[in-house]
Amino acid sequence: MPYALWSRANQPAPRPSSILPPLIASTCATVTASGPGCRKVAALAGGRAQFAPVDLSSTIMQVGGGKVSGVTAVAAVHQTTDAAVMALADSGISKPADLEGKKIADPAGSVIGALFPAYAKLAGFDADKVDFVNLEPQQLGVNLAAGKVAAVGQYRVGRPNIENAVKGKEVVVLPFGKFLTESYGSAVTTTTKIAEENPDLVGRFTSALLKGMRYAIDHPEEAAAVLAKKHPTVNEKAAAAEIELLGEAVQPKEDGAPIGTMDRERVAGAIKALVDAGAVKSGLTPEQLVSFDLVPKS
Repeated sequence: MPYALWSRANQPAPRPSSILPPLIASTCATVTASGPGCRKVAALAGGRAQFAPVDLSSTIMQVGGGKVSGVTAVAAVHQTTDAAVMALADSGISKPADLEGKKIADPAGSVIGALFPAYAKLAGFDADKVDFVNLEPQQLGVNLAAGKVAAVGQYRVGRPNIENAVKGKEVVVLPFGKFLTESYGSAVTTTTKIAEENPDLVGRFTSALLKGMRYAIDHPEEAAAVLAKKHPTVNEKAAAAEIELLGEAVQPKEDGAPIGTMDRERVAGAIKALVDAGAVKSGLTPEQLVSFDLVPKS
């Protein structure tokens, strides 16, 4: 069966998981291409893919809001939410409240934009006083450098790409994870039907994906060179730096826990944070979001 490489809506560069496509192909799984989380979930629900990288917070809001059903996470790619807002150091933005009255650029349908109201409430500022504009991912850094926007929505590991776009100027990062402390970031997501009827496929796919990701993290320069060879527009130095940041994002907080692990209490905490922020109604359970029996274990 065909497969497609993973990437995130906010970052045009291909992800490190693309360096070992034979591992994924050998699992006989269909994977989504890049795009906002809502489109990836729709691809799963519509049978156009078997697996997709979806931010868990996005899944919480979509399932909790009744917009989608029949999907489940089976492994965490990022152990904390990687969502963030980035600005130039000389912009006067150094803390969340400084975003009020500013213009932020973000791709349409991005999970960062979807999470922003909850982040603002938890961080103690008014999201309605922030002007969000939609730009293509490739235009974020360019517009930030030109001063056309004060900040951009970006995943934390994308900082090297933004720094490259602004030609070495100092970049301030405001991570959502400082306030959404229990949230996971991107998670390997599939349908409940596949999880229940074909757990072996789930296990083979997640094992292959995490093996490829582990290799890329352990060999960032080699992985970046492969990416640059396959995609000539990739900045090899920025890619290597991004892969190193990815290593920090995927490492579990618990000593000895394997990459990909997910904890029920943390998922419950992530749900509660979004409920408290008014982003989703109460009543959602961790088991409605994650197939804990299929999550990687020690």
